[in-house]
Amino acid sequence: MDDNEKKIDEGNPAVALTRREWLLSLGSAVVLSGLRGVPGEARQDPLAAGAALPPGLYRPSLDHLAHALASEDPFLPIPLGTETEYLRPRPGPFISKAFAQEEFPVVRRLVEIILGEDLKNSSEKPVSGAPAGIYDEVAEWIDLVVASAPGIRILARILPADQRALTVAYFGSEEPVRDLETFEPERVCHEGLAWLGEESNQRFAKSFLAADSVGQVELVRSISDVRADKSAIHAGTRLFDFLKAESIRGFYTSRVGLKEIDYKGNAFYGEAPGCGLTPSSQPTTAKPA
Repeated sequence: MDDNEKKIDEGNPAVALTRREWLLSLGSAVVLSGLRGVPGEARQDPLAAGAALPPGLYRPSLDHLAHALASEDPFLPIPLGTETEYLRPRPGPFISKAFAQEEFPVVRRLVEIILGEDLKNSSEKPVSGAPAGIYDEVAEWIDLVVASAPGIRILARILPADQRALTVAYFGSEEPVRDLETFEPERVCHEGLAWLGEESNQRFAKSFLAADSVGQVELVRSISDVRADKSAIHAGTRLFDFLKAESIRGFYTSRVGLKEIDYKGNAFYGEAPGCGLTPSSQPTTAKPA
């Protein structure tokens, strides 16, 4: 069906939908119908009839989804006040919401060490209003995670019993749900950064950022997965574990990271494209410390 053909609507049933619009309409119709896997037995879900969704869940917007799938731009012209908080260009320099002015540059440098300095040569060019580079993007992601944590804990703790049971069933155990209710990344980061500053002063008689790059990497390795005594757990190791997990998450959901793994999403295919990676394939990114 040609994309240039006219669309169907309630007032003009004779014209045709484009293939993309038909697939989007079909997909959302199946989801909202409450289909339970048996052909011909779809039933109306009460949520589709206008009932309020739990906090953090939103009904899909086909207009926004179609636009996102068709766009290569990092920012989409979504109306102000949209509840799904689409990414918008920044009007000025980034201001951290989770870290003090002297803390955020340390987080950014730790991200650089964890991801590997070879990413400085990334071919991705910064767009106006976007982070200056991949290290900045990942550091800003970590800032968002830490700043959002208190609100997430509150919402997790007040989930109704049936929704909490559904969440446990989704994750497969209680542990991830308890983490949502209790984990305090802001405390982990503030205590860990304080430890890092004290340790740097003891080793080098200067702050972490003032130390040379060799000393910085040496200090990070002492709290990383390759440290000599893996049984030693303290504020520094907890900071590294958190930053490593979120650096990897932030990188592999960025444009640079998705290109590295040859991500096949956000497109329609006549058949499954498969994975281009083989057991012998090695990512170009340096392994975290």
